[in-house]
Amino acid sequence: MNKGYVTLKDGYQLIMELFLPYRRRIYEYNSLIKDTGYYLKPLHFVVKKELNLKYLYFGRYWYRIAKGPHNKIKWIYVGREKPDPSLPEPPINPFEGLKIIVSNSDIIVDEYVYRFLSNVVGRKTSTT
Repeated sequence: MNKGYVTLKDGYQLIMELFLPYRRRIYEYNSLIKDTGYYLKPLHFVVKKELNLKYLYFGRYWYRIAKGPHNKIKWIYVGREKPDPSLPEPPINPFEGLKIIVSNSDIIVDEYVYRFLSNVVGRKTSTT
């Protein structure tokens, strides 16, 4: 079965605005665990220059931060699972697992992501 895709004009700004409260919680979490040497990155970007597209993946991307020569910071990817069981549980991120294609300021999403975003926008507008 072929998935349907939807293009949302100027959707990039909307998605980042909707994600902002969760991103803040994750940054607060990173401040809490900074002395452990680990960092949780909530987004991963892949740029396809030849297509003029960016792929945006929401998830849990764990890094270990190390100092290299001349105190240069090195980011070492350690996986998608929490690397140390003694770390506190990270905050909930309802965007986790979503993949979005970014074309300039527009986003291209499959039907599942579109329904998810519609629900988030609906909840946001009904509470304001």
